[in-house]
Amino acid sequence: MSASTFGDATAYDPIVDVYDLEHAGFDDDVALYRSLADVVGDPILELGCGSGRILLPLAEDGFRVTGLDGSPAMLARAESRANELGLSERVTLVHADVRSADSATGGPFGLVIVGLNTLLHLPSQADQIELLAAAQRALDPRGQLVIDVFNPTPPLLTELSRGVTHEGAWAHPQGGTVDKWSSRELIASDQRLETTIWYDHMLPDHSLHRNRSSFDLRYVHFAELALMLQAAGFVEWRAYGGYDLEPFDDGSERMVVTAEVTASASSEQ
Repeated sequence: MSASTFGDATAYDPIVDVYDLEHAGFDDDVALYRSLADVVGDPILELGCGSGRILLPLAEDGFRVTGLDGSPAMLARAESRANELGLSERVTLVHADVRSADSATGGPFGLVIVGLNTLLHLPSQADQIELLAAAQRALDPRGQLVIDVFNPTPPLLTELSRGVTHEGAWAHPQGGTVDKWSSRELIASDQRLETTIWYDHMLPDHSLHRNRSSFDLRYVHFAELALMLQAAGFVEWRAYGGYDLEPFDDGSERMVVTAEVTASASSEQ
């Protein structure tokens, strides 16, 4: 598949600089992936790897990692950072649709990561199952899939669709301030959030530069995701409420799901 078939993969091209600025201090999930990598081992595949926020710390730990993404700008940033850190020998970057995970260089994989809402960028249930099935085929028999998405509780969906929202502000390294704004419309019948985000960079001379992007997010509930994992060929899965693997419940902000290719011995008894 070409990268252009992955919904809105190139939607991140115009915002790569400000996206990295926003996420520079976010590493809440990295310790989890490092822990899973320690247990399962490499090679590791990250789908929707972006500019390498998750992938590069794993490479720094000595793991062999492949990152797959449909955004040329994001992959260029990941490659540049890998070279700067001297990690290029352990990092393979692939420009492709995330639903082509089973043909990614370096497999079969011990761990496949679908982090930080990547699954939700697929526009339909069929597309999401296609990604999961490709991930299942990409894993070796000991392999494990991990998915991280937001938990779409009614209060959260109401909050997300309340209109134009100021989401944060950051100092820009070249001077001035960057403000992030968003507008989302909830289409409940399709489990879809029509999303527009824009970053306004107010420069020191008081001129304004705007980076804008639009995309849809198709949210999923755990009951649906469990059925999708079953349809994709996984045999065992667990849901957690966050990156510390706390119990998943109605109030959980995140839905972190691990899935196995081969059933554990305890489940077969």
